Amino acid sequence: MANSKKARVGELKNYFEESDLDKELQLSDNGQLKFHWANWNKSCLIQRENILNDSSKIELLEKGLEFLKSYPIWYQRNLETVKSNLYELYTSYLDPRLKMTWHTLQSNTQVSLHHESGPYISLTSMRWMDKETYSLFVFKKLLTSYFPLRDFRVSADIELTGEVDHCPLSRVDLRITQFSKKGIIIAINGHSFEKVTNCNDIKLPLNLESFAKIKNREDVLSFNASGDAHEQYINIHGSSIRRDGNLENASFSNGNEYFFFIPYSEIEVVGSSQNTHQLFGHFVEMLETIFESEISNDLFIPKAA
Repeated sequence: MANSKKARVGELKNYFEESDLDKELQLSDNGQLKFHWANWNKSCLIQRENILNDSSKIELLEKGLEFLKSYPIWYQRNLETVKSNLYELYTSYLDPRLKMTWHTLQSNTQVSLHHESGPYISLTSMRWMDKETYSLFVFKKLLTSYFPLRDFRVSADIELTGEVDHCPLSRVDLRITQFSKKGIIIAINGHSFEKVTNCNDIKLPLNLESFAKIKNREDVLSFNASGDAHEQYINIHGSSIRRDGNLENASFSNGNEYFFFIPYSEIEVVGSSQNTHQLFGHFVEMLETIFESEISNDLFIPKAA
């Protein structure tokens, strides 16, 4: 067990020291659980300290973003066309002074990523948005300027087929993409948007025991959320999907995939003696405890230049 624990600590240490800033650390063997340093305030601080000692990774990130300045785009509004670049587009979108009024200010603006003659798309349609590129800008802000740091959360890639409104013939494919102490994030394919936003509930099969048994890194490695809907499952209230915050966030989607935050208070658990907060909230807290133990270990010392 001692050697296994040391290996786990070494794995986390190597992740901070060796991995590129956009890479995730795979936690479970099946890839259902992952961790990214940007999803925890303590790991953000570790990365900041690391780049003070070795700036090569942040320089590589900035070089990649600088390349976007050579990627031309064109804005069109009131029959006037203005040339700009992708770097400026993402920078303006991330400006907190503009973000709150983005749709109001830019509702009549169109953008082309191809040519001055088009084709043009509505700027507020967000179809120009690339999630990976946007993330790189966020990572840079987290490391070099003020940006709100997050409480611990774990990334997920759990593909599920849900039953809509208790009808076996009405099904929807979705993914759970994140667990936090307050709720989960689910991703819905754009083709299922109307079905999901108009439903009363979604029944999702889950192996609930895989969440309840997490006590150490070995349990995390063997984690498997695949389950049988007849024995263990969760019910998501459709009203939570229609909350103002979710619909507002949906308006910033590029239309391919929509992300919804579902608080644990809007989820019912079937097949477990624990309620949703006890089951999933404790699961996240246990993962945070495991990580805190590892980063406080003497083996975890930021590498000097």
